[in-house]
Amino acid sequence: MKAAVVTTAGAAPEYLDFPEPQAGRGLRTVDLVAAAIHPIVRARASGKHYSSTGQYPLVPGVDAVARTADGALVYTGEIEAPWGTYAERMAVAMALPLPDGADPVAVAAGINPGMSSWMPLT
Repeated sequence: MKAAVVTTAGAAPEYLDFPEPQAGRGLRTVDLVAAAIHPIVRARASGKHYSSTGQYPLVPGVDAVARTADGALVYTGEIEAPWGTYAERMAVAMALPLPDGADPVAVAAGINPGMSSWMPLT
């Protein structure tokens, strides 16, 4: 499949072929619809975030809106490294259904900053 691939720490992503994710136990494969470039994505891809694995090559991305095999739109994230959400497909455990008429781009862009703002308040 095609993906944005970071080959080494600090390198810019390249549009390359990357192995298909394997949907093991409890996972299903979904197709990317929209993903945003959040600061955490850049930090993890560069190896500068505490949650970076240091494993390269990798596909960056922490969350996305995706389409399931039956055509439903879902919000998803927590993709197992070295895969991320900047790929044609991803294997996911979490798939939260979106309401009819939801704008996938607005959801992809807004969930991460919205959660980052909400969490300190709770």
